[in-house]
Amino acid sequence: VRAAKARGVAVTAGVTPAHFMLSDLALSDFRTFARLSPPLRCEDDRQAVIEAIGDGTIDVVASGHDPRGPEDKRLPFADAEPGMAGAETLLAMVLTLVRDGVIDMVRAFDLVSRTPARILGVAAGVLAAGNEADLVLVDEARPWIVDRRKMAATAGNTPFDRQPTEGRVTRIWKGGVEVAL
Repeated sequence: VRAAKARGVAVTAGVTPAHFMLSDLALSDFRTFARLSPPLRCEDDRQAVIEAIGDGTIDVVASGHDPRGPEDKRLPFADAEPGMAGAETLLAMVLTLVRDGVIDMVRAFDLVSRTPARILGVAAGVLAAGNEADLVLVDEARPWIVDRRKMAATAGNTPFDRQPTEGRVTRIWKGGVEVAL
């Protein structure tokens, strides 16, 4: 992707937080909550993803939200379906890149909002006249522990279960109307 962009090819690339936060070591105990598609890779690849986010090679960080119920995940590893609940952890995981100095806050929101909207040709991702007022209020330093039992995604299959993190959405407005959390 980096070489194609250098040649002027119109190409985009995206990743999920699992792919910059976790390596294949998360699979060492055959924990099916970490069975994803694409699968987790080695630590060198994880570091390369972080570098690519930092240098602009990667354009988008998507949630990878593809929750699976216990009937799909509580199986032997080879039989379990890939997927994870990712919507609730997206922001906190992207904010780790800000805290680690990989990107700044503006780039973080570009990765999850402005750039995906631009790529898809959607009038969203920025505050502009004529756009719907889709807003989130974020407490970037609010600590919390990911708890699969308390997630809105009832499947609760997240590879980040019990991980301490920071950054929480405190209020949401969709089309100018506040949405209950």
